[in-house]
Amino acid sequence: MPARSLVFAAVGLAGLLVAVPAATANDPCPSDAFMDVSDSPGAGEGYPRPRLEVECDGDELVVSSNAIPHYEFVQITPNPLVELDRDYRMPLNPKLAEQPSPLPLLGPSGVAINGIPLFGPNEGPVPRPGFGDPIYNAIMDSCMGHTARQYHYHALIETCFNIAREANEPSPILAFGWDGFPVYGPFGCRDEECSEIVEFKSSWEQLRAPRIDAWDAYRFVPKEGAEYLDRCNGHSGDDQGGAYHYHATATWPYIMGCFSGTPSADAGRESDRQISRRDGGRGRPPGDDPRPTVEQVKRAAAKLAIEEGDLADALRLTGGRVAPMNYAAAARALGIEARDLYEALGVTAQLPPPGARGGPGGRGRGAGPPRQGGRPRGPRPQGPRPRQ
Repeated sequence: MPARSLVFAAVGLAGLLVAVPAATANDPCPSDAFMDVSDSPGAGEGYPRPRLEVECDGDELVVSSNAIPHYEFVQITPNPLVELDRDYRMPLNPKLAEQPSPLPLLGPSGVAINGIPLFGPNEGPVPRPGFGDPIYNAIMDSCMGHTARQYHYHALIETCFNIAREANEPSPILAFGWDGFPVYGPFGCRDEECSEIVEFKSSWEQLRAPRIDAWDAYRFVPKEGAEYLDRCNGHSGDDQGGAYHYHATATWPYIMGCFSGTPSADAGRESDRQISRRDGGRGRPPGDDPRPTVEQVKRAAAKLAIEEGDLADALRLTGGRVAPMNYAAAARALGIEARDLYEALGVTAQLPPPGARGGPGGRGRGAGPPRQGGRPRGPRPQGPRPRQ
């Protein structure tokens, strides 16, 4: 199939044009689902203009972006907004896999229709001790984005894409997952005739406060009803003629809970992973890998008087390095104190600072500005925050 391109040059300061999704059997390229950012206000004075280019090349959907939002940037985390030019490649004709596959713990899992990458529903090691639900921990701006190495979303708000949807209309596409399946907004048709518009809902339940270890704080519980979604936050519903797709939801996992299709090699791409530092700096250079090594795990096992294999399994030691994870979760699995594990591994720089707090409105390190009326301050595109 010849490449079809839709290029949005970043010029001008007027209003925003949004194209409604328009992929058909005769023209399967969903380029019209993406926004025209050329006339957007942009992130603000002193920041690069947003750039977005979309094309379909063979069997791939290719999205090129510089990760600059089309609306005013309000800094929530210590990390600055930086331009990051890259291409996102996804299957143009996605297919369901035999088994779902997990989202990257850190790094992109898809891209929104404005060229901003999606991340999964957990944060990195900030606020300490980390890997909590960033929405519960109130470290998101009003469009559910914030900065790490790049600006990215953990949830999606329709109005932030300048979508003026009527109450009797279904939501349009807001993003695409790395497996190629589209992510629609939360509202859609209950049946093929679209006799009623419903809000689709996650089937995950909260077990405890997800300040840390978010994936351990929620459990998937299948539910009856056309409005409830599967484990990955998707379905093959009548709202899209039986074609599989995801929905953004008001509660965890907000965008996707796993990949129902086969993700591209871009999923969790190393160069795009979050890099944060407790000193509020711009992060470690990509070559400085802070994860404990095999030798560190071996020494830690001896200090803790536990089996080396048990510790390696709990820390998911693969390829000579401990997997990006929350050490507190591993400590609980081993029945030891988290502080003892941190010290034995020599990762005490990742210990939570004294008096750190979290939870709704918590002011732990990295939390956003004082909240008024449930939204961070700043003149931003407004819309309801995902409900807790």
